[in-house]
Amino acid sequence: MDDQADPGIPAHRTDVAGSQGTQVGDHNVQVNFLFGGRRPSGPVVAGNVPQAPPAFQPREDLMVQLRAAGPGVSVVRAVTGMRGVGKTQLAAAYARECMDSGWRLVAWVNAEDTATVLKDLAVLATRLGIDRPGEALESIAQEVRNRLEADGDKCLVVFDNVADFAAIQPYVPALGRPQVVVTSTETRMPVARKPLTVDVFTEDEAVAFLADRTGRDEPAEAKVLAGELGHLPLALAQAAAVIAVHRLSYQVYLDRLRANPAREQLPPSKDDPYPRGVADAILLSIDAVTADDPTGACNALLGIISLLSAEGVSREMLEFAGPAGLLSGEKQKGLRRRLRGGREVPAAATGEALGRLADASLLTFSTDGGRVLAHRLVMRVIRDRAAREGTLSGLSAVTVRLLHSYPIDEPWKDRVRARDCIQQVIALSENCAELLGGAQLEHLLALRGWAVGCLNALGDGAVQAIALGVPLVAERELIQGDTHPDTLTSRNNLALAYRMAGRLGEAVRLYERTLADSVRVLGDTHPGTLTSRNNLATAYRMAGRLGEAVPLHERTLSDHVRVLGDTHPDTLTARNNLAVAYRAAGRLSEAVLLHERTLADRVRLLGDDHPDTLRSRNNLALAYRATGRLDEAIALFEDALAGLERVRGAGHPDVDQVRNHLEAARADAGRPQGGAPD
Repeated sequence: MDDQADPGIPAHRTDVAGSQGTQVGDHNVQVNFLFGGRRPSGPVVAGNVPQAPPAFQPREDLMVQLRAAGPGVSVVRAVTGMRGVGKTQLAAAYARECMDSGWRLVAWVNAEDTATVLKDLAVLATRLGIDRPGEALESIAQEVRNRLEADGDKCLVVFDNVADFAAIQPYVPALGRPQVVVTSTETRMPVARKPLTVDVFTEDEAVAFLADRTGRDEPAEAKVLAGELGHLPLALAQAAAVIAVHRLSYQVYLDRLRANPAREQLPPSKDDPYPRGVADAILLSIDAVTADDPTGACNALLGIISLLSAEGVSREMLEFAGPAGLLSGEKQKGLRRRLRGGREVPAAATGEALGRLADASLLTFSTDGGRVLAHRLVMRVIRDRAAREGTLSGLSAVTVRLLHSYPIDEPWKDRVRARDCIQQVIALSENCAELLGGAQLEHLLALRGWAVGCLNALGDGAVQAIALGVPLVAERELIQGDTHPDTLTSRNNLALAYRMAGRLGEAVRLYERTLADSVRVLGDTHPGTLTSRNNLATAYRMAGRLGEAVPLHERTLSDHVRVLGDTHPDTLTARNNLAVAYRAAGRLSEAVLLHERTLADRVRLLGDDHPDTLRSRNNLALAYRATGRLDEAIALFEDALAGLERVRGAGHPDVDQVRNHLEAARADAGRPQGGAPD
């Protein structure tokens, strides 16, 4: 394997310049197949199924239709495409019912875009025990679909809030026994079944909901309020929460609602107007809950949540914001948000604030309590009012600070957490990129660069890395210039993503341009130039252009020796990569000598268990195997595998790679797995 020419992904958010249909038998066989050979002790739940909200109205007629639908794809959609009618809550209620009934699998997939679908299906693959670190997310998603189609009895998968069904259709099970529920505001969906349509509450449902949530048995007044709010469940939930907490009559609440129209607090919305009454009710809820909050944490948390992913934010991240000093400080005029530094807010106070917001129906939690979820309309109201009052850029800066300081060490150690942080960076960028300038814009660009580098390091998201990397490079070139060091780093990361996606021609062209600019701006022997030269040489080798790769690797090694010395760690990296190129070119004796020398130097200088030493052991074993020295190769592979499992952990991509090399060498030698020579 090539050595990395970068030091890895740091905890702080900076750019990373990288280098490099089954036959099913009885039910027991089915269980083993779906769950990768394991036998779960109970129902497996994947994703963030929302908790039941207060006074939830089950809509039994629709639940009966979902129960009767059985296997196949069922669509739950609004009658008019309106948000806030309860599509997601209906699907969540059915998911919770399946969990309580002991279904084998209940999975919740946020389906607003393809990248999020792939991320959530990767989480599902992990829960099924069939994840393969380093394999493309698209392939993992297809494998999840294949297994569900082959063995999906008593399995439910919810694709929530689908915006473009055609884009995610390759990953939606369409055969076999799984039940699939799709929620969407789209009025046309390319599925065979007639959609289950969800409308606003009937008058009786609205009155019953208000009575249950508020404890007030005043049906005539409740009918008036429900009519004012268009019988929309989301608006009614906001109203009921304020009425219950502040012990208001329906008429007093209605008077307050009419006295503070949303049109005076929010900017005009021409393309996507708010449903009737919903913005007014949300604004009253926000004012009510924040007026009683002396810490300011409620408003700050709402602001941060509104700028992050619509699929929710981990409770851990929000609790980190309190001790990090992001939820307190001097009040901002107009919005009363305490966001500008100041004293720390204890984690317990953050938890109390989240509880208040949940009681006010402004947010909810996943069933396991680990994720905080807010309705998209609530998030939009918060952003729109902040924009109207001129505080959105300050709020954006605080949220950038949060993600910039949130600790992610080595992404492979917790792929789910790393992917979630990537998603938060993407959402934040979409919501606030045009609002920031100066240092805060640079921090946001660095966050986006980190996301691309992180995807490259995870090794399974090259398509998404390219989608993020192309506009990032363009913006860096526009804002910072073609030859700024950060621009060159972002180009390197994009080129690596091209290379990992097999788009070698594009990778080579971008590496060539980056090297030329590095030489011109940084000089011929600057460390950044040497990294770019190594990256280009590696791309040449992978593209089969060995006649160009070998001399470029030779020059890179020569420059390292001259500038950094014969035993500098970067020199050892260059020597390793030249040896890999020699091996690819069939110059095996030269490759063996260089690998042996590199391994000896790394053992002496870095220690026996350093990751670079373990890579060298693997690479020398590959060279031995290529020359027929199988016993020596197997021994080295075994040592490298044991060391990597000890140092890196079983989930690191290098571990799987070395294990595959070991098994191939054993097969060459005619040995069974782990056996002695014949």
